[in-house]
This record gives sequence, structure tokens and C-alpha cells, in this order.
Amino acid sequence: MKKIIAILCAAILGMGAASAQVDKGDFAVGANFIYGSGIKNFGVGARIQYTPIDHVRGEFGMNYFFQKDYVNMWDMNLNAEYLVNLYQQRLYIYPIVGLSYARSTFDADKFLKDHGIEGDKDKFNDNAFGLNLGAGAEYKLTEHVGLTLEYRHSIMKDIDQGVFGIGANYKF
Repeated sequence: MKKIIAILCAAILGMGAASAQVDKGDFAVGANFIYGSGIKNFGVGARIQYTPIDHVRGEFGMNYFFQKDYVNMWDMNLNAEYLVNLYQQRLYIYPIVGLSYARSTFDADKFLKDHGIEGDKDKFNDNAFGLNLGAGAEYKLTEHVGLTLEYRHSIMKDIDQGVFGIGANYKF
């Protein structure tokens, strides 16, 4: 019975992918509001998307997390997404897989000054490369405008975190 259910699910997803209107050559830009579970803070992001083959979209994105506890953080991501149509070429879901680079900076000088401690310290930086895994959904409001909801988990040394995002895309 489990095999039959798995085959039916795969067939339904396959039919949705076959009718999706995500065409080769599509180009879009977007912006999003994010929350990072590792840094426990909000931020903003921007992205550029290109569809090199039908249903497969590449994305380059940058995110900036607002300063919290004297720490600034930003990341860059290069992801691939496979869009599956769920409803009339308007609602899509997609897995996300890709690479990430993150940089966090601790402002020791500001920390010392704010706590009345004399001293001259530099900023301490931490850089990390990692892997992104996640999923998203996009709802097309019009032919050119879509709303997105995503979760990706960045697996990195010392900066391992989930990033929740809600945003909008504009397709040219």
C-alpha cells in the first residue's frame, strides 16, 4: 500500500511539473524580509533569478541581518530550484539546494565603549562556506509579480542557521 501511495504522489507531482509555465529564459528580481534562527534576528534580502531550462531556476541572493548584540551578519547564496506547478500556473512549490557564504562581525570597540571600558579593539570577523537545503512556494499574482515564502537551512561551520523569508519577485 505504501508503494502505491508513493507512486500516486510521484505521478501527481510529475503532472504538475509538466504543465508549469516556468520557461527557459525567464528573468526576475526580488526582495524579501528574513529571520535567521542562528543569529535570532531579522533582516532584508535581494535576489536575481534566471531560468536556464524549463522548470529549473538559478538564484543569486544576498541577505543582511540587522545588528544585534554588537554582531553584524550578511550572507550570499547561489541556489538552484525546481518549480512544480500545484495550481493553474499560479502556485508553485520548489526544493532549494545551493551554496552559501556568510560573514559575521563582532564590533569589540563599540562593545567596550558602551560598557565604559577603556581600550582599542578591532572588529572580529568570522567567515564560513556552506550548503543550503530548503523549500519554497511562489504564488503568481500577475504575469509579472509573485509572492514567495521560503525556508532554507544553511549548514556551515559555526554559523549554522535556518532562514525564513517572505518576499516578492518581479519577472521581466
